[in-house]
Amino acid sequence: MARLKHTLILSPALRRADLDRAVAVPQEVWESLRAADGRLYAADGRAVQGVALLAGEHARPGARYGRHEATAAPLAKDAIAPRVTLVDFDRAAGTTLRLDGQRLGPGPSPRIAAELRLRSVARPVTAGLRVDGSISRPGRQRRRWLRWFGLWAELDVDRWYAAAAGTAGPPPLRLQVRHSLVRAEATATPRPATGGGWQVELRIAARGRGVLRPVLALPLQVAKRILRRSLTDGLPRAAAGWRARVYPELVRDPAESRARLLDELCTPYTPQPAEAPAEPSADPRAEAPADPGAEPPADPPAER
Repeated sequence: MARLKHTLILSPALRRADLDRAVAVPQEVWESLRAADGRLYAADGRAVQGVALLAGEHARPGARYGRHEATAAPLAKDAIAPRVTLVDFDRAAGTTLRLDGQRLGPGPSPRIAAELRLRSVARPVTAGLRVDGSISRPGRQRRRWLRWFGLWAELDVDRWYAAAAGTAGPPPLRLQVRHSLVRAEATATPRPATGGGWQVELRIAARGRGVLRPVLALPLQVAKRILRRSLTDGLPRAAAGWRARVYPELVRDPAESRARLLDELCTPYTPQPAEAPAEPSADPRAEAPADPGAEPPADPPAER
């Protein structure tokens, strides 16, 4: 088994009231849109870009959304075009989104299915995420058990803020990753930090599964060292990103957040012009001026 423990400082801490307001904004914006002929429109008449209503009634359980090919940005190579279904869409009871997609074409075909659940939107209590993925190869049925993975995560919001205030209890954020060969678990627990932030303790454990468990002991130790270096480098960047980008967005005035989100949804995609490659120099020595004080280059040795 491989175990890791790290600490992440998030500062400033997010107040519960700010979280409640920020979580409500996306659902309020989506409810404000109207649907006509498969397109979505803002109250001022602007059309939502890149998204189409494929089935059902907009903003109601059963509504299914996908790409509007005429206005969507081009997909990157090997990208999966997802479709989203509203399973539940109620501010008080909760909202559940189901996402599924598969890349079509020659070669391996990745497929993903995910479900995001929030209870509730008016005052978040718990948030959950479940992801199942697989890769299939045309004409190859052997070793299919190696080509799948599952991820499960749950955040108990009430417990998070209780732990952040110093109350002992089980970790409020838990994550599990499952594969036929490996199982990994991670938890996050906040504590009060100096200056009013959160000191988040991260714990990660991974172990092999099945008959190959003894064989996987060494690869897991190698992976542990790689992950430790990644966390050492990445956690300070995550703290800086929270401070510079995430926190300011979460505490933004809700009216401004709604306007910005509508602008993002309704702004047409604009292709970025490709940069012309630099013209290569015919003589590499001509790229830099000669240094008058430098000695001339030595002649190459004569061939023997």
